[in-house]
Amino acid sequence: MKKLVFPLTSTQTLSNYAQLTKPGIMVLLVLEAITAMIVAAGRSTQISALAGIAIAGILSSGGSAALNHYLERNKDVLMTRTDSRPVATNRIAPRNALLFGIFAIALGLIVADLVFNLLTATMILLGSVSYIFLYTLYLKPRTYWNIVVGGIAGVFPALAGWTAVVDRIGWPSVFIGMLVFLWTPPHFWGLSLKFKDDYARSGFPMLSVVKNQTEVIKWIVWSTIPLLIFSLLPLVVHALGSFDIFYYIIAVVMGAAFVVVDYRMLRNPTVENGFNAFLISLPYLFILFGGMIISALL
Repeated sequence: MKKLVFPLTSTQTLSNYAQLTKPGIMVLLVLEAITAMIVAAGRSTQISALAGIAIAGILSSGGSAALNHYLERNKDVLMTRTDSRPVATNRIAPRNALLFGIFAIALGLIVADLVFNLLTATMILLGSVSYIFLYTLYLKPRTYWNIVVGGIAGVFPALAGWTAVVDRIGWPSVFIGMLVFLWTPPHFWGLSLKFKDDYARSGFPMLSVVKNQTEVIKWIVWSTIPLLIFSLLPLVVHALGSFDIFYYIIAVVMGAAFVVVDYRMLRNPTVENGFNAFLISLPYLFILFGGMIISALL
C-alpha cells in the first residue's frame, strides 16, 4: 500500500473525490443519456433538461463508481492499474467512500424524479443496481462472462434520457443503450489482455485469465461483428431511429477502423494488437453519439 503524507489539502481532497467518480466512464454514460434525450426531443431539446439529466447522471454514475471503489478496495491494491486509487491508498477512508456513494446516488434519483419523472429515476436506479450488485458483487468475481452480462448496466442511461422526454421507453433508446452493451466486451477484453497479470493476482476470472492469448483475440474480433452490424440496423429497422445520412457515414467509417484493427489482431495476435481494440473503442461511441446528436438537430 502506498504511503501518504497528511494532511491533504482541499485541492487534493477534491481531486481524490473526482477520481472516486471514475470521470471517464461518467462522461460516456452522461453523453449516452444526453444523446437519447436529444434524439427523442430533436430541435425542441431544452438546455434546462440537458442540465437536469446531466446532473442526475453525474451523481448516480459517480456514486456507483464510488461504491465500486469501496467494494473492490482490497482487490485494487493488488493491481498495478488500480493500486493508486483513492480508497485503495486510503486517501479517502472506505467509510467516507461508502457514504459518498450512497448519498450521491440518492441525490441523483431525487433530481431525476423532481425534474423529470419516476420512470426516469427508476431507469437510473436500475443502472446503479445492476452495476453494483449484478456486475461488481456477483459476476466479476465469479465468471469471465462478467463483462458480457454485466454490460446491461450500460443500457439504462439511454433509457433514462429518453424517458425524461416522453415518460415511456422507446425503441431508439433501446438501440442507443444496446450499442453500449455490445461495445463493452471488445472494449474491456482488450484492456484485460494487457493487464492479465493484474487480474490473475486479484483473483478476477477475466477472459484473459481463463483463456489463452489467441483465444482472447478471437473473442474480441467476433464480439465486434454484432456491434458493427447493429450500428447500421436502423437503416432497415426504422423503429430503432430515424438518423440522417451523416450518422451512417460516421458509423461506417468507425466500423471500418475497427475492422482494420481486427484484421491486424488476427494476423498477429499479440497483446499490443489486442490492446488496440481497447484504444479504437475509446473514441468509437463518442463519435457515434456525436453523429446521432448532429443528425437529430439537423
